Amino acid sequence: MSIVACVKVYDGIVLGSESMTQLWGQPKPGAAGFVKAFSNARKLFTLGKQFAVLAYGIGNLGYRSVESYVEEFSEQSQNSTLDGQQTANGFLTFMRAPYDAVFGKLPVEQRPLMGFYIAGYAPGPEQHTGTEWEFVLPQDSTARQARPDNQFGASWRGIALPFVRLHFGVDPRLVQNLKAGGMSQQIIDQIQAAANQLQSPVVFDGMPLQDAIGFCKFILETTINVCTYEVGVPACGGPLHIGIITRADGFTWISKPDYSL
Repeated sequence: MSIVACVKVYDGIVLGSESMTQLWGQPKPGAAGFVKAFSNARKLFTLGKQFAVLAYGIGNLGYRSVESYVEEFSEQSQNSTLDGQQTANGFLTFMRAPYDAVFGKLPVEQRPLMGFYIAGYAPGPEQHTGTEWEFVLPQDSTARQARPDNQFGASWRGIALPFVRLHFGVDPRLVQNLKAGGMSQQIIDQIQAAANQLQSPVVFDGMPLQDAIGFCKFILETTINVCTYEVGVPACGGPLHIGIITRADGFTWISKPDYSL
């Protein structure tokens, strides 16, 4: 799994990821499974000039990395005039074929998740704010809008639980545990109403782009730290990759992958 994050403010969009990847394959005929993890993978890519995509979930399809597929699609999109929805659905169609070729014969419940979060600015003078779309394979047949274009905020995908607990003030598994313990729905509703008041108040509408970069980093580092110290093999980690998209300048790296020794 992974942790990727997107913070949208009026002046631009911040996208960030950590860099650990888990490779999946079929160690035994008819069954997909975990093969290997590496901590220097890329999960943030450009799609043409005005869009970028975050990838999370499995890191490969057969012998090819997700990065290689994204770069192939991006090369085809350099001069594209498609809007966010068209770009996201085009990328979904592009990724569906190789995904089904590798995992299509497995039962749906055994197919590993591969998620993508696309954000950027549509061409034309009418879009002053960014647009965000997403889809997850194998279940999605069309891209979904992550947030209305006229709204601002933060999204994180992959290993969502650590920052959900911090930001919203309560573990989302609490309600399930209370139901399993036989607590009445009336009391659970009261607890849920009280929990809803614990969310950290964050103003994204007027947040400067520099502070949006800091909030994106906050999401990523919080999740990495929890996964590092919890029992079990860490599911995320490695260097952070962060970039911004503005309407005027397109995509700009803030923390770029470094391939030096």
